Amino acid sequence: MSWEKSGKEGSLLRWYDIMEAEKYEYTVGPAGEQFFNGLKQSKIVGSKCSKCGRIYVPARSYCEHCFVKIENYVEINKDEAYVDSYTIIYNDDEGNKLAQPVYIVLIRFPNVEGGLLCYAEGNVKVGAKAKIMNFQWPLRVKVD
Repeated sequence: MSWEKSGKEGSLLRWYDIMEAEKYEYTVGPAGEQFFNGLKQSKIVGSKCSKCGRIYVPARSYCEHCFVKIENYVEINKDEAYVDSYTIIYNDDEGNKLAQPVYIVLIRFPNVEGGLLCYAEGNVKVGAKAKIMNFQWPLRVKVD
């Protein structure tokens, strides 16, 4: 990886290069580890801010409203998941038409900030109840 840059010092600089992301290992961090360990136990784990009480899914390390470190993790009621928004994919990444369209939904939980992107099947519509079918990443849900 090279670091060619353009611009003047003290102003916005641009780097032109291709990041070799596959050569590096990334950690999910302490909150991400709690979240993914929860998935292994078929749980949705969020983090709860001790100052304002907001709950985040997926779990995160800092409250974006209070800017305090979050070290409290809570299990979210997975049975309350609902579809907040969705998109339909008709073509693969090379432009070829798929045999069946793929639904990607954003599920949320009441009184929780954030959400999870999932593959979906069923009668997908905004506000519909979503049931998590398996907890392997990416999640798959069935929409009623």
